[in-house]
Amino acid sequence: MSTPAPSPRTTPPVDPPDKKATEHHVPITQGRVDFRKRLPIWVQEMPQFGRFRPTEPDPNYQLLNKQAIGELLKDAPDRVKKEIFDDIDFMDYELLRLFRQRDYQAKYNQNRYRRQQIFFLILAVAATLIGSLQVVALNTSPDVMPLFAFLETLVALLTAFLAAISGRESPQELWLTNRRRAEQMRREYFRFLTHMPPYDEVTGYQRRMLFSQRAADVNRGMYPQELPGKMATGGDDGSV
Repeated sequence: MSTPAPSPRTTPPVDPPDKKATEHHVPITQGRVDFRKRLPIWVQEMPQFGRFRPTEPDPNYQLLNKQAIGELLKDAPDRVKKEIFDDIDFMDYELLRLFRQRDYQAKYNQNRYRRQQIFFLILAVAATLIGSLQVVALNTSPDVMPLFAFLETLVALLTAFLAAISGRESPQELWLTNRRRAEQMRREYFRFLTHMPPYDEVTGYQRRMLFSQRAADVNRGMYPQELPGKMATGGDDGSV
């Protein structure tokens, strides 16, 4: 029995991605895009020590590249392009100034949290090492025991101090709170731009007033999907 011939290819092969375009792609972020870029990924993910950079939010940060949007809409009607860019300019003041601050605070406190966890890890390793040396010194050099006891006490005090700072102003809680508000603002940004609920039922001045109100609510920690009534419209599935 002869083997059936393979079926002809129904779709053309996909061209490999442009290597140059990939290499020159720069992510849209307020962070330092060149930070440790030549080091392994796990090193890049390590927190910054010393002064956190950037030291303040980037006032020019945008969620969308206007030049790229202009190229994408080059064949669109002028009315459509004007409406889109008017919405972007409006949101730049009403939301992006708040988003930049929340996004920056989230990054800053995320770095604080990760740095504290590394300090705790170092102190735990130091306490274990000192305890092991104490056991050895007890049988070989009892005279150095007071030194190890002092070091053990110092590690314990540093751990208590770090724990007290973490408990008084938890960087993890500040990180998660600011990140949630920033991501909710990001969602409102694209909902408004694409006329998704609740921005599909109102137009003009009322539409912008609704957006301003929701942006202010999110900045205060009041999330529209958790509020009763019409303000709750626009959940994950676009429903109340």
